[in-house]
Amino acid sequence: MKTLTLLTLLMAPCGVAATQEKSPDKPLQGDAAKCGSEIPWTTALAAAQARAKETGRPICWWVPTLAGSPMDRKLVVEKYMLAGPFMMPGVVELLNERFVPLRLAGTPAHAREYGLAPLDFIEPGLVFLDADLRVIHKADRISTFSEEWFVRLLRGVLEKTGMGVEAKRTERSPPRAAIEAGKPDPELFKGLEGGEARYFHGVALHLVGRDEEGRAEWRKIKDGRWAWKAAAELARDGPFVRGFEVYESLPPEAPAGLATGTTLPAKEADIGRAVRFLLQTQRGSGAWDESHYNFGGDDSLPNVYMAVTALCALALRERGEPATVKDALVRAEKYMKDESKIASEDSDEIAWAYAYRLLYFARSGDKAVMATLVRKLGVLQRPTGTWFHEYDNPFVTATVLHALDEAKKAGAEVPEAMVRKGAAALQSTRDRKGVFSYDFPGRGGAVQGGAGRMPLLEFALHLSGLSTKEALAASLETSFKHHPLLERVRKYDDHADVHRNGGFFFWYDQHGRALAAKAAGLDAALARQREIVLSIAEIDGCWVDSHELGRPYGTAMALLTLKLCGN
Repeated sequence: MKTLTLLTLLMAPCGVAATQEKSPDKPLQGDAAKCGSEIPWTTALAAAQARAKETGRPICWWVPTLAGSPMDRKLVVEKYMLAGPFMMPGVVELLNERFVPLRLAGTPAHAREYGLAPLDFIEPGLVFLDADLRVIHKADRISTFSEEWFVRLLRGVLEKTGMGVEAKRTERSPPRAAIEAGKPDPELFKGLEGGEARYFHGVALHLVGRDEEGRAEWRKIKDGRWAWKAAAELARDGPFVRGFEVYESLPPEAPAGLATGTTLPAKEADIGRAVRFLLQTQRGSGAWDESHYNFGGDDSLPNVYMAVTALCALALRERGEPATVKDALVRAEKYMKDESKIASEDSDEIAWAYAYRLLYFARSGDKAVMATLVRKLGVLQRPTGTWFHEYDNPFVTATVLHALDEAKKAGAEVPEAMVRKGAAALQSTRDRKGVFSYDFPGRGGAVQGGAGRMPLLEFALHLSGLSTKEALAASLETSFKHHPLLERVRKYDDHADVHRNGGFFFWYDQHGRALAAKAAGLDAALARQREIVLSIAEIDGCWVDSHELGRPYGTAMALLTLKLCGN
């Protein structure tokens, strides 16, 4: 079972019942199934090699998945690639004219020959080979889809092989200029052909919160490449509506050629760029609903959306300039106050929808909403004192205790008995080494699998007077020591190693570390955590862990973590 360290799909405009949509684990349907078909894929390594020898071109091998990969939603990643970069004119042009495109899942033999073992190479990824099947370059863990980035990568490979070439469609100034200006004026797209102009006009409308108008514009495209792309986005299978495809120019420091992934370490966070991303991905309804987390079942999706919305709104409140985020917060608060937007009968993810909203309204100071949420959390609490998501566990209990503490500080009435029972239940899962169990009831466990969560859980005990600053410091040191295990699995969407670490834990744990370090007054730990966050920014200034949880969630959590770290 996975932890909802948060969360899934696209909120339909007509309420909870409308969110019972098709599984994300189905292939592209209808016109959307034509995405990627303009590329003449070979499907066997021997055939690709023969073609490379015949043409003198390098092989571009798209590895959609690997044998034994712990990636759970493999088709989600595959659909993002087909409907994203493999539909962009600059990428299609270069692959068709300068490469031998190969679409082939990795086998155990490939893992040994080309270094494609799970955990070492994370899909989606590309492997470039010469005609003798020697590796020229590899890029994996791709989680920001930008035509500009892919074109730079393809050109970099060609330059490395002495076959450098200019791509005719590298610069896409008409849509980029309009999108960066934040003006969905159709006049700005006149330089494009009909279907392309309509597609990018729809994109621009989405980016200013007019998503229903944007979808209407996409429906007007009747045939051709942009109709296929629009169909994928309308079906919520494409990367743009999920926040993974970006159309802004990359920053000057982005790799000009042979990048190995979409991470771009930074010395300072570009807060403005990240805040703008959150503003652009908010729906007209006020929600953020880009992620794919429905492990509790489709009935839990409204609560997933609500939890992510609360975190994104909190990040904007904490990090954005008041004049630029005011409208977004008004819409988000209206959404968060509407109880028809949650699934009250859901028994899987509802605690997150209550706890994260409580964190937000503790900041806004709305005592009426806080009182309602405290009461609802009281109803959810088990007789044992724990809270749950899919099952009773210490980490949800810790999150609720944190939210209750923030609400109390903001003036809400919080029953002492509720807190006392929750803290005692949490304490019962901690062993003498400071490791907490994964489930409840339980005690302790392997430190390699619990180190990431230790600081947050110790922090929750500290709030209740059941831990010390010395214990917080010890939990932080242990967590930092085992951080490489979390980074290694960060872009997987399920438990990925022998210790049950998964990408969906990553930002939850980073934020928890920062809370613990702040509470303990450990400036060195805060500085260390800040460097970790900056080192894994994406090429557009945002953040992500697993593709399933989504980039708005990852960006919000990273911004909140940096704020705690003093950045």
